[in-house]
Amino acid sequence: MIPHAKILSAFFLVFYSATFGLPTRPEKSHVYDENRLVSAQQLEFFDRLSDEVAKETGISIDAVLLDDTGERDVAQYASDIADKWQADAGVKGEVLIFVVQKQRRKLVVTKGTASEILDRVSIRKAEQDLLVPSFRMEHYGDGILSLAGWLTFAISDSTGKKFDIDMQEQPSEEGLTIRGWIFIAAVFGLLIAFGSKGRRFGFFDNMKKLLSVREVENSQWPKIFEDTFGDNLISAFISGKCLTEGFDALAKPWTVNFILKDNSSEEVAKIHVHDKRARRDNIEFGHFYSPAEIVRTLDTNALEYLHIANRNAPLCGIKPLDGFEPRKDALKSECEHKLRNILEQLQKGPAKKVSQKETFEEILFILYGMSFIQTGTYPETHQQVLDLFPSLSGKDPADAIKTILNAF
Repeated sequence: MIPHAKILSAFFLVFYSATFGLPTRPEKSHVYDENRLVSAQQLEFFDRLSDEVAKETGISIDAVLLDDTGERDVAQYASDIADKWQADAGVKGEVLIFVVQKQRRKLVVTKGTASEILDRVSIRKAEQDLLVPSFRMEHYGDGILSLAGWLTFAISDSTGKKFDIDMQEQPSEEGLTIRGWIFIAAVFGLLIAFGSKGRRFGFFDNMKKLLSVREVENSQWPKIFEDTFGDNLISAFISGKCLTEGFDALAKPWTVNFILKDNSSEEVAKIHVHDKRARRDNIEFGHFYSPAEIVRTLDTNALEYLHIANRNAPLCGIKPLDGFEPRKDALKSECEHKLRNILEQLQKGPAKKVSQKETFEEILFILYGMSFIQTGTYPETHQQVLDLFPSLSGKDPADAIKTILNAF
């Protein structure tokens, strides 16, 4: 009965595809890109990554980007495509990143063994954190690569595989290179180091980058900070952009800042004996504040301290700047000054090429302060800021800044 069931299932998929127009799986690619939204370099990297994951785990990561699904139910249509592509590839599991532009839908469908090891709640969060910010900026390739990288890590982590994680430069939307969206599982076919195979190639079985705040909190780093600085340590904490939506720990390290009673160069130098381990664990050391410095710069660095006070994750010591509220006139002056500097750079051309996405993020970071001035509360999400300053949703950041400054 089982062989007959497989034959009937295969026949049904072929019939359904022909009748309802399911996209055909590309012969030499894991991506069906109807409107050519993803660059050739990014497609090549996606294919290399998916080939490696499929070879090692039997799970294929694929992507379908469509213009319009018509009157079809989007979720069901994506599920049908995933079923067909899994059958065509003959793999144990299927992960399909499905995007349809006209309906503005983005979702991930899992089949077979992939459904057993990937958590739907985590996938949904990854969709919102990685796809949505990039797609909002029309950086489709960046979003797809970022999510594919997250899925690769999740698959490897769920199956208990060991591998050497290293950040590499990856192709970006604008043809430049950025510190990669993802850790590489497929550089020359050697970077995934599973069990004894990894030891045979000389990789470190226990090497894994810290990819969440909880992992950093539960790591040995809080104790390292306490042992390194002793009574001189007031607080060690993650803050700022590392804790905002859209932050991708597969692409950027966690920045740990410190408040020390004495932040002299001799004291700061103590932590740098751990630089190599920090890089391995996906951590970088940020600023070393002292209470005297903070008091002296409350007005000139009001925006920075506002972000620290409202968005932080203490690792040891006290909660930084707890209860701090900046003087609104000082905050307003700083925000306006920063916006005018960005506008000036945009008008005359920056000294180095900066992507529109980076400019957008820099402006958004400043507008959190402007939002605080208007509402008296610190925004919880990017969307709250965008609702207050809708001009930022346009494609020209210079026009957006002019509109915002004129409003103030």
